Amino acid sequence: MSLGLRLLAKLPVPTSDPEQFLQRIEDWVRKKFPDMLLLARRGSVEASPAMFCLLHPAAEEVELSLISPDQLVVSANTSTIGPGYHVFLTSVLKDWAHDFLASWEQPQESSDEYGDETDYFFSGDEESLFDSMASWLEAVANTFFDGSLEASERGMALCMPMDPQFEIEAPAITPLGPRGRDWLYKTSKDGNWGKDFFAWWTPGFNAEYYLGRALVQMWSNVRWRSPVNKAEESIVMDVVSSLRSAYRLNPTLPYPWPEWQEILAFLNANDADRELVRSHVVGNPTIGYRRKNVVVGLPGGWRMRVPGSFSDFVSDNDNDLCAVDPPREIWFTSYRSRSTSQRETLESVKKEIKQDGPEYLIEREDYIAKAIISKKRRETGEDYFVLSSSNASLGRRSVCTILFSQPEERDWALGVWRSIQTPPI
Repeated sequence: MSLGLRLLAKLPVPTSDPEQFLQRIEDWVRKKFPDMLLLARRGSVEASPAMFCLLHPAAEEVELSLISPDQLVVSANTSTIGPGYHVFLTSVLKDWAHDFLASWEQPQESSDEYGDETDYFFSGDEESLFDSMASWLEAVANTFFDGSLEASERGMALCMPMDPQFEIEAPAITPLGPRGRDWLYKTSKDGNWGKDFFAWWTPGFNAEYYLGRALVQMWSNVRWRSPVNKAEESIVMDVVSSLRSAYRLNPTLPYPWPEWQEILAFLNANDADRELVRSHVVGNPTIGYRRKNVVVGLPGGWRMRVPGSFSDFVSDNDNDLCAVDPPREIWFTSYRSRSTSQRETLESVKKEIKQDGPEYLIEREDYIAKAIISKKRRETGEDYFVLSSSNASLGRRSVCTILFSQPEERDWALGVWRSIQTPPI
């Protein structure tokens, strides 16, 4: 469950070129908010041409779909971030309608298809907006005590992406860090008590906004090592820029000084920043889900547990996936069986694999996997090790290759391979 809005706009003139019209909207957003548009992509919603925009690192995508040549539907969940984001998005949409000469249709009382669940978009009532957000959060926290959840459940992700899954010993995982049972109980009694759940509570581009933005990135996206690609570099640069902006606006907020110092070291940032941060550092870094293992989803429905320091898996020219934490690498490729008899095929693969006498073997009723570890030498003369594996389940096969440089990392590589989870049958 979530809070948000779903609105219908009437365009002044029917568009004959949906792609061109959506591109005009993207260009408008990029020009108006050059530092906020993290992602814009094309797609479709129920066969209607659509654009999806990401405007905050803790947000879900804003969905804009052309349901007819002269009608645009905008959908967005805002409770993942808070009332500040809801106010901002409302302002963006009203500005867009003004510039594109569009008009927003008033929702019909007899229909709940379109509207703002907080009523803010049409009423401008901030008090109602804040009350709605607090009540929503109170209801979410209450699910931990009203029997909605199994008592044994731990690490419930609240307003978090489905992938990756963070392995945290806490009842709730939120965009701004784990939350314990005491926090959940107090919030279940008063949603305003738990407003630190929201990364953007107070409207406006204030210090709290910039600090919340940085903390979201630090908890979920920073790898806590030097960036290895442009995407990772943009994340840590966003963190540093956000922290600087927040500090300029309000130097008294509780800043993550130890983690800020770490990130500056990754970027080899200037001495002025380092000296300021160093003078405030007390204690050790604690922020960051990726300091521990994460479970990532892979093509074909496979899953794997890897250190959170690894980069996202990206495809090479052969469509093989690779993730790195230099000098370690993990390569993965999945295949789908074309056989009409999946059970017979798997049994045949099992016999074949066991006949080869692999160095390492995993066998279950619907799964078999083998691995060997070999020593290699680079052209530079350095030795390294390669774990090569073949994994098979009903109708699916995969190949996983893990490169590492130290002999003592053998158990780590085997642990990653053994963590591979088969696709659902």
